[in-house]
Amino acid sequence: MDYREISTKEEFDQLAELAATCFHESVEDMKNDFKELSEQYFLGAFEDNNLQAAADGRFFEIFIRNQLFKCAGIAFVMTDPVHRRKGLVNKLMEILLRKMKDDGYVYSALWPFEHKFYSNYGYASIEKAISYKIKPSNIRKDIQKDENISIIRYDQSKDFEKLNKIANNAVNKYTRIIGKADAWKLRTYPQRFKMYLFERDDEPVGYFCYKLKKTGEYQHDMNILDFAYVDISTKKTILSFLRNFESDVKHIMINLPYEEEILSYLIDYNTEHKFASWPGMLRVLDLKKCLEGLDYPKKISTELYLKIEDNIIEENTGTWKLEINKGKCIVVKTPEEAVSKDRILEISVNKITQLLAGYATLPKLLEAEETEIPEEWLEPHLFPSVPCSIMVWF
Repeated sequence: MDYREISTKEEFDQLAELAATCFHESVEDMKNDFKELSEQYFLGAFEDNNLQAAADGRFFEIFIRNQLFKCAGIAFVMTDPVHRRKGLVNKLMEILLRKMKDDGYVYSALWPFEHKFYSNYGYASIEKAISYKIKPSNIRKDIQKDENISIIRYDQSKDFEKLNKIANNAVNKYTRIIGKADAWKLRTYPQRFKMYLFERDDEPVGYFCYKLKKTGEYQHDMNILDFAYVDISTKKTILSFLRNFESDVKHIMINLPYEEEILSYLIDYNTEHKFASWPGMLRVLDLKKCLEGLDYPKKISTELYLKIEDNIIEENTGTWKLEINKGKCIVVKTPEEAVSKDRILEISVNKITQLLAGYATLPKLLEAEETEIPEEWLEPHLFPSVPCSIMVWF
C-alpha cells in the first residue's frame, strides 16, 4: 500500500468519487467541495494508483484557557466499503498525527460520527453545552441595538479577515478556533449557511452564522452555529437583531457552554442539557508545548510529576517534571526511578487533553478510576474547569 499526499487532478477526481460513495453525495458536489478545499492536506492510501482510503488535515489555531495554540484538524476520513477493516484508516491516522506534530501543531481536533473509534487515537470529547430553544419574541424588548453599530451580510470573498479580527478580540473565547483562508469548510460550507457581520466605525465587532430548516409553508427554525462579540454592547445588538426574524423564524436554536450568560436577556426559553451536535474531540500532540503554553496562577509555586504513555507520538511518552512558578511552567523529562511513586500522576492522553482544555477538574475526570491523585495535583486553581465548546471561529 502506498500512502501519499493527494495532489494531481486525477487523484482529486478519485477522491471525489470515494467521498460520493462514503458520504452518499453526488460526485459533482464532491468535486466542487474539493476545489474549495484545495489548500488543505489530503492523504490517500493507494494500491496500483487506485485510491482506497483518504483523510485530510486542516490547519488553524485554537484558544485553550484563552491561550492561542496551533491546532490541526482531521476531516473526510473515508474508506471504500470494499476495502474496509484492513487497517487503512489506522495507518492514515498515525501518519497524519505524526505529520501534524512534526509540523509544530500542539493540538489536533475533529468532529466525528463515532467518538469511541477516535478515542483509540488519543482524542477525547471536550464539548459540553446547553441547547437553548427560543422564539425570537422571547428576547427581551428592552434589549436595544447600539445605533453606532451597522449590520451587513457577510461576503466570503472580502470579509474573511474581519472574522479573525473579531475572534482575536472577542470576550467569549472559551475554547474556540480561528482558521485560515478557507477554514469555514472545516465543519460546513459557505453555500450552506448564512452570516451577518456587525461593525462599529468600520471596525468588525461581532457576527453570527446560522442555517435555516423549513418547518412550515413560510416558517423556518434557525440553528445558530456560532456567534462572537467584542463587547457587551455588541452582544445586546446581536440579540436585539434576532428579534427581527419574528415573522419568518419559529424557533432559534443555539448551543452554549454552561456558563454562557444569556438567560437574563430572555423572557422565556426551553433548554435541554446535552452535547452539541457532532461534539468536537481534541487530542494533545505536543505535551511539553501544551503545558508550557498555558498561564498559571502567579501565586502558586509547585513541582508536579506526570507519567504518560502515547502509542502514536512517542515523544510524549515518559515521566515529566513540571516546575510551576510565577505563572509559567517549565517541563522536562525525568527518570521515573528518581521520583517517589506517590508523587507521579499516571494519566492517559485522552484524560490529560480534557484536563488541559478545561473539560473537568482532575478529581472529576478520575473519580471512576482507581487512580491515586498526588496531593500537589489537587490544587484547585492550577487546572480549574472552564466553559468548554469548540465553536468554530474561522
